[in-house]
Amino acid sequence: MSAVLTRPGAAPQEGRLPDQASPPQDGRGAANLGVGAAAAAAVMLCSLSVHGVIAGWSWLVPLLLTVLLPLAATAGARRLRVPQPFVPVAGMAVLACTLTWLFAAQESFLGFLPGPGTLARADALLAEARTVVITEVTPVQPLPGILFLCCAGIGLVAVLTDTLAATLRMPATAGLGLFAVLMIPAVLKPESLGTWYFLLAAAGYLLLLAAGARREQHRAGTRVPRTWLARGTAVSASALALALVLPAVLPGFTGGAFPEGTRFNFWSGSTGLNPVVTLGNDLRQPQSAGRITYATSSDEPVYLRSTTLEDFSGDRWAPDVRADERREGVPQIAQGTGQAPGSRGAPVVTRISSETYSSPWLLAPYFPLGFTGAEGNWSWDPKTMTVLDDESDGAAMQDYQVLSVSAELTPEQLAALPEADRGSVDSVFTDLPEDLPANIREASDDAVGDASTPYAKAMAIQGYLRGPEFSYSLEAPVDGGYDGNGMGVLSEFLEHKAGYCIHFAAAMTVMARNEGIPSRMALGYAPGRSTGQTPVGTGPNGEALREFEVDSTDAHAWPELYFEGAGWVRFEPTPSRGSVPAYALQQRTPSDATIHDDDDPRALDALPTAPAAPQEGPLAPETVLEPGTAGGTAWLGALLGVLAAAGAVLTPWAMRRRRRTVRQRHAAAGPDGPRTGPVWDELADLGTDYGYPGRRSDTPRTYALRLAGEAGLSPRAEEALTRIRRSFEEEAYAGAGRGGRAPAPTWADLQTVREELDRGAGLPARLHARFLPPSLALRFRRE
Repeated sequence: MSAVLTRPGAAPQEGRLPDQASPPQDGRGAANLGVGAAAAAAVMLCSLSVHGVIAGWSWLVPLLLTVLLPLAATAGARRLRVPQPFVPVAGMAVLACTLTWLFAAQESFLGFLPGPGTLARADALLAEARTVVITEVTPVQPLPGILFLCCAGIGLVAVLTDTLAATLRMPATAGLGLFAVLMIPAVLKPESLGTWYFLLAAAGYLLLLAAGARREQHRAGTRVPRTWLARGTAVSASALALALVLPAVLPGFTGGAFPEGTRFNFWSGSTGLNPVVTLGNDLRQPQSAGRITYATSSDEPVYLRSTTLEDFSGDRWAPDVRADERREGVPQIAQGTGQAPGSRGAPVVTRISSETYSSPWLLAPYFPLGFTGAEGNWSWDPKTMTVLDDESDGAAMQDYQVLSVSAELTPEQLAALPEADRGSVDSVFTDLPEDLPANIREASDDAVGDASTPYAKAMAIQGYLRGPEFSYSLEAPVDGGYDGNGMGVLSEFLEHKAGYCIHFAAAMTVMARNEGIPSRMALGYAPGRSTGQTPVGTGPNGEALREFEVDSTDAHAWPELYFEGAGWVRFEPTPSRGSVPAYALQQRTPSDATIHDDDDPRALDALPTAPAAPQEGPLAPETVLEPGTAGGTAWLGALLGVLAAAGAVLTPWAMRRRRRTVRQRHAAAGPDGPRTGPVWDELADLGTDYGYPGRRSDTPRTYALRLAGEAGLSPRAEEALTRIRRSFEEEAYAGAGRGGRAPAPTWADLQTVREELDRGAGLPARLHARFLPPSLALRFRRE
């Protein structure tokens, strides 16, 4: 009845199933358990490379749970001799329950069983993740949608790796799942995978192969032949040689060993202004990509505008999709926006065509009035006049026409305009962070001098940035460690005075706001070059169209400033890039500026896309011997299954208890006496555990008031909550150690609130808070 089709004494090939009817052998169960553990360790070692794609390490705990719990289920299923097809099913079921507990506990049964609202919650999380992917760059913030996407994807890889390595006895083939995990940082991180993460992943794969070989030794009862080591050495040497040779023959690859090089453009075949795709590395590529042609009736070649940046808060900047404010339909837009150029303007027809440009943002000259022929579900933002298809990553092939109006402005007109009223534009175009670096304010003051009108200030800032002290450079930001965006990067740029258009445009935008001028930064393409062709078609007044072309070498960023009565006006602070409008020409410009190229599309951190090469397995598929016979004990498997289930239940409880103990110790051990920060963190987690999670918009005061109201706290518990909140606000905003502070609340105040929350909850909610605390994954305030 044997299903193993091998000759006597021959080794079964990898992936061949043993006789299902034969009893387990001595040591075989433990050895297979070791393979499962090695698979979990290998996945986690590869997953560490996600650091840098997602900011910080808060993603590690939920990811650890989504890997370990499903693989504990598959290990228990194998020990209980569940039919093989159902082993991965058990892992997938536990993975679904784990994801539900971590990300949709409020929409589930008992906090972890998927319910009617679970799929809707998952859809909302995926929508949030997609928005982040469209609008941000690495490292992205660990928002729930991003964490859900990461945990779900790597959890599926973990179940696949375990199935191949432990269930189907194919550990070498299981490396495909590990390779899939490594591709994420290899493509998205600016420094690619990184040497240490590469070594950790290789160690995980070697561990998996060694565990598989040890299992086969237990099955056969003999040692594996030395050919295993010889084959492994040969494969490892081949992989090393490939990593050293490939960089010499790949175009655009200038440093490192494959896949460690940081100059290979993975996306060169389809280039757009999607902020996730490469930025700084695109600028430094030796070849251009993403050709776009446009035929226009304008007297001058036009800037093609894609999206804008206006929110300069936070560590990194990204376009704001503003999904709730967008309007559907683009054949006719701009009615009622109040943004059209205030002075006399000329209508312009522009026909844009590309077979390789791919982006969810639609290119157009400013100020667009309508689009025809664009394929997609487009919507437009009345505040920025940007057009977005948020249901697609962007169609590469587009051929459409834009009707726009080009303002005809003069220096005299702009010089006569007063300061903009506060209510003229949304505050997002005027806000600056309270902790704006001092050198940015100083640079703004130095640039403006005694200029008094908005136009004079704008011209002074533009002249300052285009002056001889500043230089255009693609390499200086990389060498100086400020290649990216954010106030810290901008501060470094003003110290070094060398950068590319992202830095110059951001500098003028922020400095203008500091002087009271509403501003934003536009992203798109500089005018490009004439093709010499005269395409079919005419402009609105019968004039002939002229054709131009742009590509990645023309990608650009520039500031737009708002003037009362004129609307949004473009300036050009980047030396030797684009074209300075006639109304913004300086009386004197430096004559010794060196001309450089600037391919810089999206005002975000560079995402070099050095793709990871397929990892050659460091060891060849192991040679195995004919299985022997041995016995096993069913009761041991049952015991291990019970222990695994108990561990799965008690692990979250133990982790939560450990966190509470550490916080209690930290609260009493501050350098200037007791601290309130750990007490507040524990309070926020208690609220999350009992079903009162914080919101991203909450302040300590609003959250405390909402918690007291929704939980129905008694006056005694509410007083304890108020003491915690007031002390935390004073510590956070007035600074620790300053005199006059109210005494820090005791841990007993927190215990009072906890007892009240526990008393007001039902039995299922209390069990959920103790043994499946949502705060392990969803944190109101990250430490």
